[in-house]
Amino acid sequence: MKEINELLKKNNIRYSSFRKKGSSIIFDNKFVVRKNKTNIYDYLSYRNFNNYPNLKIDDGYEIVEYIDEIDIPKEQKMIDLIEVISSLHKKTNYYKKITDNIVDNIYNEIKQNIEEIKNYYDQLMLEAESSVYMRPSYYLLARNISNIYKVIIDASNNLEKWYKDINELKSIRVSIIHNNLSLEHFINNKVISWDKSKISIPIYDLVKLYKNTYNEYDWVELINIYENNFLLREEEHLLFELLISIPNKVDITNIEIDNVIKINEELNYIKLTNNFISNKNFKYTKNEE
Repeated sequence: MKEINELLKKNNIRYSSFRKKGSSIIFDNKFVVRKNKTNIYDYLSYRNFNNYPNLKIDDGYEIVEYIDEIDIPKEQKMIDLIEVISSLHKKTNYYKKITDNIVDNIYNEIKQNIEEIKNYYDQLMLEAESSVYMRPSYYLLARNISNIYKVIIDASNNLEKWYKDINELKSIRVSIIHNNLSLEHFINNKVISWDKSKISIPIYDLVKLYKNTYNEYDWVELINIYENNFLLREEEHLLFELLISIPNKVDITNIEIDNVIKINEELNYIKLTNNFISNKNFKYTKNEE
């Protein structure tokens, strides 16, 4: 705190009260101080993307304006977020020459994830089938395991298709991604908390946001809104579909009612995601070199 007080004094900032929120300190509900973990802001400004709070960086800290959030429907807020993030991707994207290292790293990471998910559900089924009396959560899982294995197989097949398609291209499109998107990090059309941002494939922002909100919003509409500003390429479309289709692990505990709820939620995720993939109307662009 002494270091921060010296920082505030250096910048002629006085305060009467403060409170901590996570790794940030909020002073008089007027400004926020936290460690600066990214040098992204100059580049965002250079690319004419200004949907982040006013801030000053000094001695390894960010001094950021505190924003009082306007109360708007969360559905409208999500639409606004999608529009802003599509603008981020559009304004910062460029084409990067494909190397074996880039493609193989993505491929191997996804393949390992799929294999881990498959092994995880294999182990759960072994436990279920070896039970003298199958508990309700295992019975629910056993009745629906074929649906889980099907999406795992489909994800694996789509990964091979993506790998084949991407290796026929000369370039891959990348942009700045926020890498931690949520409505909590979007206040009054400003995106906050950029410390995890990096240069990567744009759809990774959408994947994380989809997995956290799949059952709250009309994602067919949201994707169309996104693509009205920033069209996906074919390989991006396939990668997005592949990544959201991979099932999640269900954390089994000793509390059986919670286990049943979690498995039902995962089955619902699989069902809604399959419906979304079947009903979406992507307007993706043809690959162009």
